[in-house]
Amino acid sequence: MWIPTEDEAVEMYACFLIARHGRVAGQYARRTADRLRSRGDLAGCAIWNRVANAVEQGAANKDHAEAVMAVS
Repeated sequence: MWIPTEDEAVEMYACFLIARHGRVAGQYARRTADRLRSRGDLAGCAIWNRVANAVEQGAANKDHAEAVMAVS
C-alpha cells in the first residue's frame, strides 16, 4: 500500500485546490491556515501554509510556462 510523504500530500492537495478553486486557491489555503492558527493548531497552520505556498508556486510556474509558450 502506498502512503504519500508529507511533501507529496502537500503537492496533491495544492493540485486539488487549484482544480476546485482556481485563482483563489491560494487565498483559500491561507484563510484555512489563519483559522487553524487562531484555534491554536500551529502544526495544521504550518501545513496549510505549505499548501498555499505550493499553490502559489504552481500558479507562478504555470504563468511562466504560458508566457514562454506565447513568445515561442
